[in-house]
Amino acid sequence: MESGRISDNINLLTENVKDYVNLRIDLAKLILTEKIAKLASFFLIAVIFFILAMFLLLFLSLSFVYWFGNDVGPAWLGALIITAVYVLGGLLIYVKRHQFFINPLVTHLTKILMEDKDEND
Repeated sequence: MESGRISDNINLLTENVKDYVNLRIDLAKLILTEKIAKLASFFLIAVIFFILAMFLLLFLSLSFVYWFGNDVGPAWLGALIITAVYVLGGLLIYVKRHQFFINPLVTHLTKILMEDKDEND
């Protein structure tokens, strides 16, 4: 009789351990899915803002060139001024790329990926 009770307890314990392991695997899958979704949404928003900023910059540049050509001097000189501003801006961004882009990006991605979930939530 005693051996039957022990084997039943071992079988019950084995089933509970299997259920627990499966639940932990499901939890890991859900956490990974959530982090991937957050990363995807972050990059999608970044791409959308980048595209909007490029259109804004394009239209502001064209507006400046037309204004310069109509009111101040030749349009080609306005285009040259805009080109110089872009070159200086590009150099500034290149020199400060870690401060402007890489460090904030790494910080944000680390925050998303290393975010701890409370066991009780």
